[in-house]
Amino acid sequence: MKSRLKYLLDTHAFLWAATDEDRLGAEAARVLAVTPYEQLAISDVTLQETGLLLHIGKISFHGSAANVLGQLLDHVQVLPITLAIALAAPDLKLPHGDQFDRIIAATAKLHTLTLITKDANITDAGIVATLW
Repeated sequence: MKSRLKYLLDTHAFLWAATDEDRLGAEAARVLAVTPYEQLAISDVTLQETGLLLHIGKISFHGSAANVLGQLLDHVQVLPITLAIALAAPDLKLPHGDQFDRIIAATAKLHTLTLITKDANITDAGIVATLW
């Protein structure tokens, strides 16, 4: 059976979607509003990055983080890091060494998904289709 996935959310897109942030780009907000849940995904590293951001106090939520994020997790598929993703990530032509970004971009590339991201380092690199 062919995967129905179409979009991968970058960490900030996932977090802003979870909290109804107005910071989502107009096109990203439109796509998230009309796309069936079975077509949306995040990389499992997004969960790790979110945990780290919570731990160091860079983000917080009104209410339990587990409840807020858990509700959104009901509406996306979590894609694991595979050997192919792990091997592809370091080779991506990105101008920085952010391992979270590399794994997320490699996940989008290998799954042939459009990455919903505001990150200019990724969009400018042209390594995957993006929208914001």
